[in-house]
Amino acid sequence: MNEGIIGSVSVGAVVFFALILLACGAGAGWWIRKRQEAKFAKENLASPPMSALLNAIPQAALIVDREANIRSQNARASQLMSEVKWDADLPAALHTAAHRVYETGMSEKMELAAANKKLQIFVAPLESPAEAAALILLADSADGSYRAELYQQLVSTIAHELRTPLTAIMGHVEILNSCGIDEETLWRRSLGFVAGETDRLARLVEDLLSLSRLDRVPLHLQPINLRVAAEEAVSELFDFAEKNNASLIIQAPHDLPRALADPERIRQVLLNLLDNAIKHAANNPATLRLTSNAERVTVEVNNRGVPIPADDLPHLFEPFWRGKQTETNAKGAGLGLAIVRAILEQHRASIGVTSNAEQGTTFHFSLPIAPAAERK
Repeated sequence: MNEGIIGSVSVGAVVFFALILLACGAGAGWWIRKRQEAKFAKENLASPPMSALLNAIPQAALIVDREANIRSQNARASQLMSEVKWDADLPAALHTAAHRVYETGMSEKMELAAANKKLQIFVAPLESPAEAAALILLADSADGSYRAELYQQLVSTIAHELRTPLTAIMGHVEILNSCGIDEETLWRRSLGFVAGETDRLARLVEDLLSLSRLDRVPLHLQPINLRVAAEEAVSELFDFAEKNNASLIIQAPHDLPRALADPERIRQVLLNLLDNAIKHAANNPATLRLTSNAERVTVEVNNRGVPIPADDLPHLFEPFWRGKQTETNAKGAGLGLAIVRAILEQHRASIGVTSNAEQGTTFHFSLPIAPAAERK
């Protein structure tokens, strides 16, 4: 009896351990296969066909994984990365963009300053056999071919922006020509439309002139009182805010230090940001907030209107670009924010934006505090 029990237990134990060994063997085999697949995928990203493909691209091009580790790159990318001293480690902004592209599966455009160069960057998702990766294209804004392409796009867009109101004006001029004396309502409506489109053309021309002056007229840096500049901008836009049912609020300490900037161009920045906030405030206040620390004065312009979709945020400062929620009822030429960015870049400052349902949309930038000797 006892021997039978011992024998039965021994057989059960053998079967049990055999099953464990089989499971371990299967798990080991699966792990080895996955390691081989991953190794093949990584080697494949740097394989000769992939390198040949990247070298066929005229732009600087490289492939990274979702952590922005470089897997392959062409000769132009190696040269450009050497010029901006990136070596094999990409900046944090590209790490974030690569991860975001991996998560969303959507391409992104961005602009990055590096070693006195302004790089235009395009990041697109790729699918490799065992891991997700991204293709990154880099272009130096000073490069002749890039500037020529940008110029062609700008001219094409300007032509479109001019043609749209001109076509509308000509249409209403024909209506006015065919109107009888007794059709006062109709011709008054057409006159109002012509006046509105003419005003739109005038704003477009003024914005284009503002952009053209930025490169031709040098900066005149001097200590400026941003609180006074904010009050002047709010006063200038008071009537426009009333027409849009938006109130304007300034939040600033009385002892705000003076900032070092070009007063006329910073005035233009404040006007453009407030004008944009009023248009999108949706009957809510538009707030201009000024704060400072030991080195810089920070400017924030907030509105509590409809939040900007996350997909639109990277494009807000592109000339003539309009988001989905404004393209059908655009109230401006689409150059205001592009002018803001251009002016702040001249001041070696950057413009940022956050947008969500709780806090609304906030544009923010900062300027250096004027040295004490210059403030007197």
